[in-house]
Amino acid sequence: MNKYFDQPIVILGGFLIDGSAYKEMTEYIKSRIKNKVVIVPVNKIEWLSTNWSFGWKNILDKVEKIVTELSKESSTNKVTLIGHSSGGMILRLYLSDLLFSRKIYNGKDYANCLITLGSPNQAKRATYLRNFVSSKLPGSFYSADVSYISVAGELDLNGPIATKTSLKLSKSSYRALNGNGDVIGDGLVPRDSALLIGSKQVVMKETAHGKAFGKDWYGSKNKVEEWLNKSLI
Repeated sequence: MNKYFDQPIVILGGFLIDGSAYKEMTEYIKSRIKNKVVIVPVNKIEWLSTNWSFGWKNILDKVEKIVTELSKESSTNKVTLIGHSSGGMILRLYLSDLLFSRKIYNGKDYANCLITLGSPNQAKRATYLRNFVSSKLPGSFYSADVSYISVAGELDLNGPIATKTSLKLSKSSYRALNGNGDVIGDGLVPRDSALLIGSKQVVMKETAHGKAFGKDWYGSKNKVEEWLNKSLI
C-alpha cells in the first residue's frame, strides 16, 4: 500500500452535499487500509455560510480538530486529506501558513498528501475566497512537504450516465469557470480546471461530479477504486 494510505484519512465533501453521500467512498477505502477514515461533518447551513470568510473558518476549524487528533494516532504522525469539489479548495487553504481570518492553520505540518476530486482548482472566474486560494497558493504550492493529486472526470453529456441536471447546468458552469462552455468536464467542473497545476493528475472517463450529475461519480465504488489505484502508482 502507498505510504499515503498507510495513515488516517480525512474527507471533506463538496458544497451542500450531505456526508452520507460519501458512505460508499468511505467503506471502500476502509476495506483497503487499516487506519481510520473520517468525514468532516458539515451541514447545509454551514456550507451556505462559506460565501463569507467566517464560513470557511468554521469548516477549517473542524478540519483542524479532526486532523490534529488523528495525527496523534498515526504511525507517521501525518494524515491524508481528500477533498471533493469545494472541499478541495478549503483543504488547500488548510495546508497553508498564511494568516486567514486571524489564524494560521499550517496543515502541512499534519498532512502530507492532498487528493482533490473535481475541485475548481483553476478558474477564470471564481468567488472571492476561491480566488484567494488560487492567487495566494497557486498550483501545488507546498509540494516540498505535500504530495498533491488532482482527479478530474470526463462526462459525455449525451451518454447514458449523464443526468438532466448535468445537461442543464454543465454549459453555464463550464463557461463561468473556464470562459468556454464547450469544453470537457464532469458535468459541473471543467477537466482543465480540476487538474491542479504541478500535481499528479488523474483523468477518469465517464465520471460525473456528483450523484445529481451522473450515475457514476467520484464517490461511486468503481470510481473510488479507479482513482485510488491510479493515485497509488
